[in-house]
Amino acid sequence: MFYLTQTLLSSWQHFLDSDDAYAEDALASFIQTLKREPKETTPAMQAGIDFESAINAVVAGDPVDIKNEKEARAIRRFSRLCAGGQPQVPVAGDITAAGLEIHLYGVCDHVKAETIYDIKRVQRYEYGKYFHSPQHPMYLHLVPGAAKFSYLIFNGTDTFIETYRRGDFVPIDETIAKFINWLRENGYMSLYEENWIMNDERMEMTHGI
Repeated sequence: MFYLTQTLLSSWQHFLDSDDAYAEDALASFIQTLKREPKETTPAMQAGIDFESAINAVVAGDPVDIKNEKEARAIRRFSRLCAGGQPQVPVAGDITAAGLEIHLYGVCDHVKAETIYDIKRVQRYEYGKYFHSPQHPMYLHLVPGAAKFSYLIFNGTDTFIETYRRGDFVPIDETIAKFINWLRENGYMSLYEENWIMNDERMEMTHGI
């Protein structure tokens, strides 16, 4: 059995969607993720971490001091949506795709009233940005009781909500089968098998979910 996260699938999808001018960098980033090599935290990544942490703190009732009023307003709006839900919900499950038994694992930012919320802090946003993302298909597959998945997005100025419901997207098993076949056809399958084999540590992490 092998292990798979939406992070790896998203890195691969980003490469597939990248323009020719950025394809080489996108492929290098995907291979780095495939090899499970650590990546340096960029300022944009840190901004996203800090934004999500601030929302989690407000939801938990902890004081948060945000100097930027636009960001503070976004944090208040998204905190109201997430309040009363369950934060940082680990989810896991098994799936068969392209002849492989695969164990899926992820963590939902917030789950509330049949909705999975995922928090995004981005530099630019256009509606439909996450249409091809494997995250909502995977998480809705792993949370059968959820009816929809909403991305809560802040671009530094405005807030947006991008929502997907069951039937709005390609089933995750089809995407994973395409991914596995792409690995085989392009000579990357050995890297996946080497770095993503299911082991005791990963089994322990998902035990009891």
